[in-house]
Amino acid sequence: METKHIKLDYEEALSAKKQLLSMELNLLQTEKRVRNYKLLRKKELAMKNFIRKCLRELRMKINSEKSTMPQEEEPMKIMTIKKGIEKRKQADIQYQLKEIQDKLERLQ
Repeated sequence: METKHIKLDYEEALSAKKQLLSMELNLLQTEKRVRNYKLLRKKELAMKNFIRKCLRELRMKINSEKSTMPQEEEPMKIMTIKKGIEKRKQADIQYQLKEIQDKLERLQ
């Protein structure tokens, strides 16, 4: 294998060295950022898992509390009760109207 030499001026050699060192510095800074990112990502995932675990436990506690509470009545049953009350109110009003009409007739 044949080696060739290139003659560089002092300024060109100095400039090339500066560029090489600058590239090495940039590469090291990039590697530092990547390592920092990986560390932060691990912390983030650990925190997400912790939050999921807490939410799962909270959900279980809420469900156990719900099971001990009295159940709501069925909506249809409530509707029929409300209709019954309305009918009674109308019957009471009609009864009162009839009484007032009877009193008026007696007064005439």
